[in-house]
Amino acid sequence: MRKIFYIIIAFAFSSLILNPTGSFCSDNVGNYDLEEILKKVEEANSKLKTMEADIKYSRAISLLDSEEVSIGFLQYKKPKKINLNFFPPRNEINVIDGSYVWIYHIKEKQVEKYEMNSDMDSPQGMDIFELGYEYTVEKVKENYEIMLLDDISTEEGTLFHIELIPKETFESEYDRTLLWIKEGLWLPVQYQLFESEGEIINTIELSNIQINTEIPDTLFVLDLPDDVDVIEPFK
Repeated sequence: MRKIFYIIIAFAFSSLILNPTGSFCSDNVGNYDLEEILKKVEEANSKLKTMEADIKYSRAISLLDSEEVSIGFLQYKKPKKINLNFFPPRNEINVIDGSYVWIYHIKEKQVEKYEMNSDMDSPQGMDIFELGYEYTVEKVKENYEIMLLDDISTEEGTLFHIELIPKETFESEYDRTLLWIKEGLWLPVQYQLFESEGEIINTIELSNIQINTEIPDTLFVLDLPDDVDVIEPFK
């Protein structure tokens, strides 16, 4: 189960590249309709080069009445580069370098390595990672229904609540995805991804977001001690 965490996280920081002229259904919410919001998201995404943020990730399984919560710090750089540090007790570093995904279990002195570009070798959930970075506008329109649900006033500003449902013709492990887009920032600050008809809920919350800071490429190369084992589970 743990190997899919970093893929869910990757989706959160990609910032959806959606076409505002796709097949949407919604009434206006406040001063904006869905088309206007998505245009602003698209514009913000086009200007986004890097992102740093604190992250809280939880995975709740209702059948087991269990919830696992992880706290960490994320650094993201286009295209397809992520360094995500989870603090103890999880104590784990996740790096996506554009070609491979590395999951470094510090206490166990072990690294899991996954190739990104092969369906056969990719871990479960890679379709969601691809949604943020690689899907064309036509692909998004073909595969998802998008709805603006409501807006939420907070002390930090207005959040626009958006729902994505995969169409019947598109196979996805997530039944439903919810986004909260922050007015002014115009990027997602919270995600929920639903699996197994809602029995499993993955929630991602971002805070202290900083945009377009200087992040060197060397940050996305793991510097491992000599005594760390590297394994490739799908080979």
